[in-house]
Amino acid sequence: MEEIPRFGSRRMADLDELDLRILRAMQRGVGVGPKLTELAREIGEPRSTVNLRVELLEEEGVISGYGPAIDWVKLGYPIIGYIGIVCLDEALEGLIRLLKKEESVAQVHEVTTGSFDLLLKCRFRDYQGINQLREKILRVEGVKDMDIWLLGPCHKEE
Repeated sequence: MEEIPRFGSRRMADLDELDLRILRAMQRGVGVGPKLTELAREIGEPRSTVNLRVELLEEEGVISGYGPAIDWVKLGYPIIGYIGIVCLDEALEGLIRLLKKEESVAQVHEVTTGSFDLLLKCRFRDYQGINQLREKILRVEGVKDMDIWLLGPCHKEE
């Protein structure tokens, strides 16, 4: 009997077309949780095959968890945007600590290339919330500059 190769010894580029079809369908919310039969039907493969592949993807950490798809507009956050911040190295740690506590800040990334030191993904209830966060950031000693991008309609999301 031939042993099934484990993903731990393979790179992402080595995932086959079936693995990628499973992952793409799951990103669209198909087959997550108890809906494995739905996933198998969607990609046209037997449920047992899909179940095995999903288990292997989970074991190898390619699938690291499942969570709800949240409609932030329905929760009162219709404005989504990004903020790029330029700051001195000595201000970075304190600024990150401050931003992690902010309700409107969804993600805080250190930037390794480009003109910014931090990139934030934010959700806002209104324009007043944007201005309040902007003012709070600019008050931090060592912040030199920032830029804000507000997003329009999304045409593709993974």
